[in-house]
Amino acid sequence: MTVIKTKDFKLRHVKLSDARVFFEAEQDKEARRNFMTTPKSVKEVEEDIKNEISQYEKEKPTSERFTIELNGKCAGWISINQLNTPFFEHKAKIDFCLHPEYRGKDIMTKIVKKVIDYAFKKYKLKRLEAWTRTFNRTVARLNVKAGFKLEGILRKNKCKNGEYLDDMVWAIIR
Repeated sequence: MTVIKTKDFKLRHVKLSDARVFFEAEQDKEARRNFMTTPKSVKEVEEDIKNEISQYEKEKPTSERFTIELNGKCAGWISINQLNTPFFEHKAKIDFCLHPEYRGKDIMTKIVKKVIDYAFKKYKLKRLEAWTRTFNRTVARLNVKAGFKLEGILRKNKCKNGEYLDDMVWAIIR
């Protein structure tokens, strides 16, 4: 089940037992600010995980999600999304959420770089995107360190609770 293993971390496909940590990671104030929606219960996260697990059996999955393990413990998740979309089979998008306990330890850049290589090889991609809110300077710096190039800003791209949000679009082309 391990897909990627280094001396610093392990990435494996998600399991139902990861649900509680995923839920806690997405309830953090910073995570809630960055995501359009966050789960309201562990049960809701379990349903999401079941959907992700069903993707592993498909010849052409629409997503692949990994649990991030640090020192043998679940620390969050990272996903490759928007896979195998008609007319856009050549591209995908990457998303992640790290539990607050593990943030600021400079591990996420290494994880993102490994997933970038994995995604390009496995799915034969030509383009991989990462979208980031304009106020999220931490992830913007991470994107630069991981090799993404800023392509532009989608102004008033989303509306959450009556507030319009701008998104930076980052991409790596191979």
